[in-house]
Amino acid sequence: MSDQSSVEFALKYTIDGKSISPSAGLTFSKFAEFNRDVQEFVLGSEPKAILNEIQVQIAEGSYLLRVIVPSGLLLSLYADAGRLAQETNLSGLDRKRADVVARWQERARKEPSLSYLVRSPKHTFNDIMICNTSEFIAKESIHWIDVERYLVGRITEWGGTENTNVHLQLRNSKVRVCIEARPEQIESQKDNLVFHRAIVHVKAKENLKTGELRNYQLLDLREYKPKIEESLLQQLFKKGAQAWSGVSDANEWVENLRGGAHG
Repeated sequence: MSDQSSVEFALKYTIDGKSISPSAGLTFSKFAEFNRDVQEFVLGSEPKAILNEIQVQIAEGSYLLRVIVPSGLLLSLYADAGRLAQETNLSGLDRKRADVVARWQERARKEPSLSYLVRSPKHTFNDIMICNTSEFIAKESIHWIDVERYLVGRITEWGGTENTNVHLQLRNSKVRVCIEARPEQIESQKDNLVFHRAIVHVKAKENLKTGELRNYQLLDLREYKPKIEESLLQQLFKKGAQAWSGVSDANEWVENLRGGAHG
């Protein structure tokens, strides 16, 4: 297999003032730890079964593993390595690869003589060095969009001298949201709906990734009065008529249920 399909991972470390080497050796814990990390970085989110297709060569260097990567993994691995070589934001990487880089960076900061190198022998991507001065961060790229929603809940407070807001406790929940409003929207309400259930029409910002809502703005609100569908109401009337069909005097029937006039 050619170097074109391989990626090299090197561990550099100093023990008692001496850099690790084939003769100086390496502590077993660091050896095992590094091997596990390389495995996780190469696999990313792929299943472990693919390890049967991956070959590893030990090359000359501080402690260098040359991983022969199968074609099915190359595209993802090279894409993530290319991002790492160009930027410090980890959020666009495969989650497991990002976790490995974050661990390496944390260890290097605790032990400044420790560093990690990821490189391509054929220079498919630039060398990546993770050491105590690295500044890789997991900075999410969050997209918020404008949405409209109808919220049902109990108004606990509204109004305000400086900022006019409507405080709503959502139905069947302990969550309370604060909705920005204009004074005239509250003044136009005929009834005081504080401590009443209401349907509140709002405009808000929604996080495309998590569905979280924020920056609520009031569009309209009205008292919540659930209505029974007409067809269901007619069914109830019909059942009631059938139940009372054999009763000639409704008042007498009720009195008998109560035990009579003198019960």
